[in-house]
Amino acid sequence: MLIFEENGTGDQTTTTLVSHDEHWTETSLTGLNILLTLLAHSNVSYCGQASVRIHSLLHSRPLNGREEAAYLLSNVNKIFSSISQNEDCEHFAYLLPIMKTIIDKSYEILQMNVQIPNVPLHKATSTALDDFRQYSSSSNSQEWQMFIQRHIEPLAEHYRSMSIRPFHMNMKIWWNNCHELMMIGIHKRNRQIGEEKLKFQVNLCYRRSDRTDF
Repeated sequence: MLIFEENGTGDQTTTTLVSHDEHWTETSLTGLNILLTLLAHSNVSYCGQASVRIHSLLHSRPLNGREEAAYLLSNVNKIFSSISQNEDCEHFAYLLPIMKTIIDKSYEILQMNVQIPNVPLHKATSTALDDFRQYSSSSNSQEWQMFIQRHIEPLAEHYRSMSIRPFHMNMKIWWNNCHELMMIGIHKRNRQIGEEKLKFQVNLCYRRSDRTDF
């Protein structure tokens, strides 16, 4: 479960993940996807707050396999690409810690040491931000784009098909059931109102009939 807590001073919020295993629960997965949506928001304050929470969340548990690592890398990279085209350095700076954490945690399981051994973020340098921005968007080097396209996206798509889409389908079924139950309840209530109204009219007629006979 994804939980937001305030510390003792009440002026900061931290994110923790409470789970009985290493897999995302449906609740925590929903929270993560909300944060990823906010991370891509044009409002830099939303991006900044989401960045802090995702970064904290990533440090609270290990990545559970290649598919999960690829899913996170795929989503953050898409945000990177869209922001890089807009030359928005402030947003880009918020994304850097997340991208670095994902790369550090998945460097071996995604075989980056073989596929892209020269990725700058895995090396602690003072120019990591500019180096990675140039590395991932340079028209002269397609190493990063090819790695994402050939190795990351297929794994990320598999993760979506196995984890995200079934959850969305379950939610759709649940909402449809709720709507059906609501409509049944409305129908029963309207029928009860109709029956009570009919009883009232019948009783009213009997009373009028008794007065006439008297």
